[in-house]
Amino acid sequence: MSDKREFDLIIIGGGPAGLTAAIYGGRMGLKTAVYENKGFGGLAGTAPKIENYPGFRSINGLELTEKMREQAESWGATLFYEEVLAINPKEMTISTYGGKTKAKAIIIATGSKHLSLGLPNEFQLVGNGISYCATCDGPLFRDQDVAAVGGGNAAGLEVIYLSNVAKKVYLIHRRHCMRAEACIVDEVDSLENVVPMYNCVIEEAITKDDKLGALKIKNIETGEISKIDVNALFIAIGVEPQSDLAKKAGIKLDDDNCIKVNRDQETNIPGIYAAGDVTGGIRQITTAVGEGTTAAMNAYLYIKQGWYGDGI
Repeated sequence: MSDKREFDLIIIGGGPAGLTAAIYGGRMGLKTAVYENKGFGGLAGTAPKIENYPGFRSINGLELTEKMREQAESWGATLFYEEVLAINPKEMTISTYGGKTKAKAIIIATGSKHLSLGLPNEFQLVGNGISYCATCDGPLFRDQDVAAVGGGNAAGLEVIYLSNVAKKVYLIHRRHCMRAEACIVDEVDSLENVVPMYNCVIEEAITKDDKLGALKIKNIETGEISKIDVNALFIAIGVEPQSDLAKKAGIKLDDDNCIKVNRDQETNIPGIYAAGDVTGGIRQITTAVGEGTTAAMNAYLYIKQGWYGDGI
């Protein structure tokens, strides 16, 4: 195996947890690689506005995570746009389409992915009216009528962003009110071009010329069915951990399919750590950054001193 395919530390995932681990790995002198196949920044990179990250009163998610990526590279981390297909704990290697890469320690920071509504034609309409990222696709529907579904912080922030782009924004939520933070709810309520549709679910995505043209809505309290004409639907109903890679490698998961770790971010396999959304808990950028730090520092001790805890 050539030197180009050997690293001290391999990090799988390029979100805040992975990029923070890469910054620490590089600063501590470890030959560090980060593998990401969808886009550095993770879900944090799609956030229209972040107001709870220390040091920034308000910052776009893409801008924040781009700063993290640049910092990781400045400390010598090598970034690969490659999909990791498998982890071999016995060999301490990962496999990609480019072959195997060996490591002395591995950090899994694969994050989470957006939940889908489960509509029959949902995935066929992704890119043709259905999106999971308002900052990515919202500008495509400037001065048009759009809808967003969800009731948490993510949905609220999507609606706030869309209100500055779209003509009208329908907010669809199955409960009687939003469950987001009060400051987000207050801002959403103050927006004149936002039309709340509470106690409602989406029954059908209606197409027009192979694109989204309307939504069939059901009020779950009254049973009333209505139709709204929209050009886009932004889905923000939650996330789930991307832990399949870990599971196949024999790494233990909890009942929610999150990777089980101890306070040192160790998995049940010595030399393999996990950090960020894939470990569950409070899914915030700040917690991901903290876990990435902990994982990297303990990976450093494992590599340099042959030290590690008892695992979990």
